[in-house]
Amino acid sequence: MGELFAEIKFGLKRHRAHAQGSAGKLGNDFVEVKTISPEKRAGRVHVKRAGNFNKLLIVKITEDFEFEARLIGREALGKGKGKLARFSWTNE
Repeated sequence: MGELFAEIKFGLKRHRAHAQGSAGKLGNDFVEVKTISPEKRAGRVHVKRAGNFNKLLIVKITEDFEFEARLIGREALGKGKGKLARFSWTNE
């Protein structure tokens, strides 16, 4: 649902199904889309550091099925260690 929202709201050009590295492109940027559904209480997403993306688009869906989104530059994820980077909806 997050990728479809990104396509409608932001004009994301989605890659073919199961493409590795990113969900699509916004202009010249490769974008990875992660969705926080109403069932996810933690309010955070995990993304592979090895992914081929410049921007991370986090889409949050409320219990009332309202959508919010944040577009984050990859540099906000930090270098860190491990295969996954974590980003919380409450991060600024």
